[in-house]
Amino acid sequence: MTTVVALPVAMAFGVASGLGAAAGLYGAMSCGLLAGVFGGTRGQQSGPTGPIAVVIASLLAAHPDKLYLVFAATIMAGALQIVFGRLRWGDWIKLVPYPVISGFMTGIALIIIIIHINPFFGIPGSKQILSSLHSFAGIPNSYNSAALLISLCTVILIYGLKFLSKKIPASLVALIAATLACSLLKLDVPRIGEIPSQLPVLTLPPIAINEMSIVLSGAITIAVLGSIDSLLTSLIAEKMLNTKHNSNQELIGQGLGNILTGLLGGLAGAGSTTRTLANIDAGGRTAFSAIIYSCLVILVITTLGPYAAQIPLSALAAILIILGIGIVDWRMIRHLRRAPRSDVLVMIVVLVMTVFFDLISAVVVGTLLACFLHIKKLSEARLSQHGHVDNGVYVYSFHGPVIFAEVNTLNDAHENFSQADQVIFDFEKAAFIDQSCAYYLNDLIKQLKDAGKTVQTIRMSDSVRNELVSMHCDAILQSEIFEEDHSFDKVSALMLQLNARSI
Repeated sequence: MTTVVALPVAMAFGVASGLGAAAGLYGAMSCGLLAGVFGGTRGQQSGPTGPIAVVIASLLAAHPDKLYLVFAATIMAGALQIVFGRLRWGDWIKLVPYPVISGFMTGIALIIIIIHINPFFGIPGSKQILSSLHSFAGIPNSYNSAALLISLCTVILIYGLKFLSKKIPASLVALIAATLACSLLKLDVPRIGEIPSQLPVLTLPPIAINEMSIVLSGAITIAVLGSIDSLLTSLIAEKMLNTKHNSNQELIGQGLGNILTGLLGGLAGAGSTTRTLANIDAGGRTAFSAIIYSCLVILVITTLGPYAAQIPLSALAAILIILGIGIVDWRMIRHLRRAPRSDVLVMIVVLVMTVFFDLISAVVVGTLLACFLHIKKLSEARLSQHGHVDNGVYVYSFHGPVIFAEVNTLNDAHENFSQADQVIFDFEKAAFIDQSCAYYLNDLIKQLKDAGKTVQTIRMSDSVRNELVSMHCDAILQSEIFEEDHSFDKVSALMLQLNARSI
């Protein structure tokens, strides 16, 4: 079942990348095998994906006469993914905010759709977004009516078959039907062209020293996006099977798969959500399903190459546009009006940067923006509890991490500090303290003491105390009182009085 789903998608992404349908099949074969055997996610299937195809297309468009650079970048990307896994960076994927993932995936979807509008109408397309957008005005005067008819019939057939039953391999059936129709009716439409009917030979691309920067830049992009794509799919598989996956081992498996893919001249791959869902639905749980999948792809390469060469490009464009529509995060789009404005802003920024700038920059900028906005929310939330108790005592109780956003809350309480005779800082619920807040609080306590105030810090955890020691925050540490201190009972009574007032 997985192979039936994967074949048209692999060929379509191969064509979309500019490497050709055969490269897509080689990528499905090699990455699917090694990532499935050596990866860390049960039921996951790998191969060419939308984000990777977009990256390869951009790299190839920048260096159209240097195909070997693409394969060298794929090999190096695989090596980087193994390094990522060994450094245990796979766990960080769970920290990427959802709006970033949403904007990224929707941006990738728009890229796939935009660059396949022209092929949908039977017109040669461009791998560049702006070039594709500029060329749309000429479609009414240059479209191929036969190719457009095939595209429309492909779309109708795919959605029709999916409506009848989701178990029918709609894309494969539509692809076969479109190919047969073009051959029987002898339609003049662009085709895939010749596909090698034999397996490729392992080849190490020759790279000059002055080309290493190009290869490294492409490799980093492929490795990062491939890792994100794979680990997001791993999270989906984990939820479906109610099991735990090993993110770092998954990166190692993906890396091995991409090294072999580059050596064979294939399209780099990653964990594919579509193929993984199909595999899990068919009962695939172990590496054996990946072996069968790879063997079937090999069989297709060695026996069906001449037939695949007749596939119309407009039918593949239709399949890719449908795939792009499926990648769009419609749930986020439906909730744009009700979602927090900060999340919507992050999603839109990442989407625009993904489509018009750079994919890696989009993820990095989006994540940083999401973190900044989250910290801003924390600073406005005023989680810490503080207030006066009797006899000129002012208690400030930290709730949660004491990070630089806490400085705003301390600033707001500054006037109250100056009016009190005794100030107590309660660290019972402080998980940790960062450098910014530690230095600010240390200077604040010095100022209060110089002004003649009595300052005490209580119920500090060992981890917070060790952090303050390492940062030489002596004013805070010298103000600490312990349970055995004679004044602790009085402070505890004051804390109980404050808590009673807040209920």
